[in-house]
Amino acid sequence: MKKLKYLPFILALFWMCNHVQAQVRVGGGFTYGTKFEKPGLFARGEFQIPDKDFGIVGSVNYYLPKEDKNLGVSETRLALNLDGMYTFASNDFLDIYGLGGLNVLTYSRKITGFKDKTSDTKFGFGVGGGIRYILESNLVPMAEVRYINGGQDEFVVNIGVLYKF
Repeated sequence: MKKLKYLPFILALFWMCNHVQAQVRVGGGFTYGTKFEKPGLFARGEFQIPDKDFGIVGSVNYYLPKEDKNLGVSETRLALNLDGMYTFASNDFLDIYGLGGLNVLTYSRKITGFKDKTSDTKFGFGVGGGIRYILESNLVPMAEVRYINGGQDEFVVNIGVLYKF
């Protein structure tokens, strides 16, 4: 019986998928943060409202661990982003967009010789923009730059490929 409580949500989701002809893109690529100075990977999902210039973007940035062998310190970071997106200019092969929204940064630090590691979560806001190159296939190369304040206080560059459904 507990599983039946999700049935209305699932039915509403199927109804939305059939009636809302939105443009959905998912993908990922490489990321780099100017303050953390380590590359990483990102995953991203976009939901573009049909025949409108507005959309919603959700992304996760994972940075490779940063280690200082002299001090015995290791740091890891993960950033979650939820943004609103507006397409300023669009033609048959190129989209130029701006975005802004919320950022959640989680990071942890481990010092060699100690059992415990410290971790923290910080909240911030991000603003930026990017371009998407529209190919004949469903693949969409993209690049974007954003500034995130709060926990990161840095510029983040994402370069990757999205798949358009």
